[in-house]
Amino acid sequence: MKVVLAGYNVDAGILSRSREREGEGVTPEVLSAAYARISRDPRSAGSLRAEALREVEKARRSNERIVFGLGHASVAEHAVLNFDVTGISRFAVEEIERFRLASFTEKSQRYIRLGRDLVVPPEMRDARAEKPFRALAAGLHEGYEEVFRRLSAAGIEAGRAKEDARYLMPLATATQFGMTMNARELEYAIMRLAAHPLGELRSLSRSLYRAAKSVVPSLIRHPDPTEHWRDVEGARREIASIAPARAGARRTGRLVELSAATPDAERLLASRLLFSATRRPARECERAVRALSAKSVRRIIRTSMRRMGPHDAAWREFECVDLVFDLVVSASCYAQLKRHRMATILPQAYDLSLGVSVPETLKAGAAVSILRSATADAARFFRAHERTLGAAAQYALTNAHRRRVLFACSLRDLYHFSRLRSDMSAQWEIRELSNEMCRIAEREMPAAASLLAGKDGFAGRKKAFEAEK
Repeated sequence: MKVVLAGYNVDAGILSRSREREGEGVTPEVLSAAYARISRDPRSAGSLRAEALREVEKARRSNERIVFGLGHASVAEHAVLNFDVTGISRFAVEEIERFRLASFTEKSQRYIRLGRDLVVPPEMRDARAEKPFRALAAGLHEGYEEVFRRLSAAGIEAGRAKEDARYLMPLATATQFGMTMNARELEYAIMRLAAHPLGELRSLSRSLYRAAKSVVPSLIRHPDPTEHWRDVEGARREIASIAPARAGARRTGRLVELSAATPDAERLLASRLLFSATRRPARECERAVRALSAKSVRRIIRTSMRRMGPHDAAWREFECVDLVFDLVVSASCYAQLKRHRMATILPQAYDLSLGVSVPETLKAGAAVSILRSATADAARFFRAHERTLGAAAQYALTNAHRRRVLFACSLRDLYHFSRLRSDMSAQWEIRELSNEMCRIAEREMPAAASLLAGKDGFAGRKKAFEAEK
């Protein structure tokens, strides 16, 4: 066996200087072109890379033929690009970070004292709502500063004071993030963002396309959305009209509800574990497990977990059982929830009827009234401008405002989620959310979910696990 490091991320400034010396070969396209030929060319990968470096235009033609002519789009995944994205709103970030096959690191509002940097979306300017919007944002920032002062005066630790004061900040607050994407996912993101109803995201699509096209022209060919994606908003409106809400429909008011779960999940999981441990067909494994006692089913599941530590993932068989949660979360909470992109996350628009999330520290700091006043001001602006601004009216809402989110995940995903979000280091709102999701999962799958916990609570859970027989 031989392993050769063929490439790695390098700062664009260094690459630009290298291009002046080396020419057009300084492009990730050569890796895509070389690797595309591995399946049909007997030469070594190193030889194929060397040829692609010597003949870049030929490599580009090869990419276009293989990726777009023959449809082997996975070849484009070998080209990876990094982007600094600055001056973008928190609201827009919620959308861009929904793309699964990418890496994002965002400026944290938990740890950084926030300034007055604001993104005024084009819809506000077009509707002549910019002046009242800026006035609202200024008032929200003043409220943020006052809440921070009161929490600090009440002895709340500075980090927690910043974390909870941010609930007053608008979704239009400017932020920045670093993004890494392969060319295939990037083309998809550019296309999807180009069809988005928010002007800020359509502008981002154009900027990403211009930046990428200059470096990987052979791999970004279709930036325009298809009719299928242009129709999303219209189709959703029609879907909503087919089954209109009933007047007086009763809702529980709970923030976490189980919408669906795999029936007889533990027997199914045990059958999948048996499948991987044998050479028997899946149906035969299912029949065998159905014939077992509940104690034997638990034994199969617990055997797969007996050496699990706080940093270990559950076995892949745990992906065969699923849970679907109906969640009500604030924008602050959603900012963290959205990062778990292996789950299926379906967010609704922000909904004033769901109220706002109020940190407990604001009660200790006598600051609840400031939050209530600030969120009421934001809600008034939203109601006054929703008809003319559409989805862009949500820029005026705060981190405290809530939305409903459907969160579908496998039990394996939930193990990962719980290690991060049930830990004491997690932000308080998502920690409470995670704890309730884990409680529900354990009710549905008591053996399989018995080690759900944050890293700090894992030792206690493992001790109880080992004490059971």
